[in-house]
Amino acid sequence: MPAHDGAFWVTGSSGRLNGAQEKASLVKDAGAYCERHGKSAVVIASSESDAKPGTLAAPGKLARATVQFRCQ
Repeated sequence: MPAHDGAFWVTGSSGRLNGAQEKASLVKDAGAYCERHGKSAVVIASSESDAKPGTLAAPGKLARATVQFRCQ
């Protein structure tokens, strides 16, 4: 998803990966996107959170990650 100044955001969530693994997957996807345009991905910002188990009364949360990158 385009952000600003030629940067992009990519986000993901997973029930089987932890936050760091999800972020690594997103960085790989960003690299592949930039390579298709003859450039390299440069990560500008990122965040991650691990999955949280839930209960019957309160559902858990998936592992999530967000990466902002620019192709250079």
